[in-house]
Amino acid sequence: MSDLQIVSGEYSYLPIERVHFGPGSIAQLSEELGKLKSHRPFIITGQTIAEKTRLVDTIEKASGRKLVGVFSGIKQHAPISSINRAISEAEKARADSLISLGGGSPIDSTKIAVKELSENFAKPIIPHLAIPTTLSAAEFSPSAGMTDDTSKRKTGVRDPRLVPRFVFLDPKITVDTPSWLWACTGIRSLDHAVESLYSPRHQPYVDTLALESIKLLFQDLKSSTNNPGDIGPRLSCQMAAWMSFAGVQSVGTGLSHAIGRVIGATWDIPHGITSCLTLAQVMRHEAQKHPDRLAMIAQAEGQDLKGMSENKLALSAAQRVEDLVKDLGLSKRLSDYGIKKEDLPSIARDASSSGEYSTALQVLEAIF
Repeated sequence: MSDLQIVSGEYSYLPIERVHFGPGSIAQLSEELGKLKSHRPFIITGQTIAEKTRLVDTIEKASGRKLVGVFSGIKQHAPISSINRAISEAEKARADSLISLGGGSPIDSTKIAVKELSENFAKPIIPHLAIPTTLSAAEFSPSAGMTDDTSKRKTGVRDPRLVPRFVFLDPKITVDTPSWLWACTGIRSLDHAVESLYSPRHQPYVDTLALESIKLLFQDLKSSTNNPGDIGPRLSCQMAAWMSFAGVQSVGTGLSHAIGRVIGATWDIPHGITSCLTLAQVMRHEAQKHPDRLAMIAQAEGQDLKGMSENKLALSAAQRVEDLVKDLGLSKRLSDYGIKKEDLPSIARDASSSGEYSTALQVLEAIF
């Protein structure tokens, strides 16, 4: 008799055509562009990558053709104004493919550009090839977030057609990523995996990938942050980020992500940092409700399980996350970002679904 509990559920695959991974995998870019018959690729990226690294040159060389343009004005949380400028420049350049280069903001911005250029998918969809330099895993998401420049409110769109057609996980491309950004987006991936596991809709396929993601991040995130030139741990974390997002579209996320969405754009807090703020404390509340799920996480973190009750294991899983955040130098409080005590009730209301307000407020007060 199988130990697997009899369950029912649903899993949705996304229309990503191919993922190239490994050192030097960016060399496959030219071949993929050739298959697309793309002769006018256009890069969408951020200012730091464009001005402080040689990555644009590296990508142009790997593409095997001349770029028709580079838009490097994408900022944190993807302001709508910068996305509109990117769309305008891509149209003027008559781009026939879009290459996103960077973290979640350039990747999400490019998704929205694809949607707009196709007139909400009424026209043929311009191919999107994603080259991530962080561990945010936005390249595997069917959602794209953008921020209203005036209200500072983040909105989003969701559609399976938003995912990039091709993804390149090349650890050599990530070496110049600032260490704090690499580390905190690694915690963001940890957040994806953890919240998949205690989701009410959790399922065996997602559990397996999420647990492996947690194992790899606890094994390699710190060393890959401290030694970016060590390609093995770097690639391990990229694989962990990929695995971490395998279930998000099918089982959803939880309160840690919900709070992060509210505070991120409004107070200009990077999404990786929002996970550093919220995840461990949300896990402590989940440990009271789902100790069996949190005990699985503790095991994946590599803890010594001997002699520990399930409840103690569950709480220790949260503590290990807090310790990892501290070891990475990422421990922060809400008050560090200008959030005031009187802001907490409204954040809790915006972040919580029915019956979650009290828990959300308790989490916010604990991390204030």
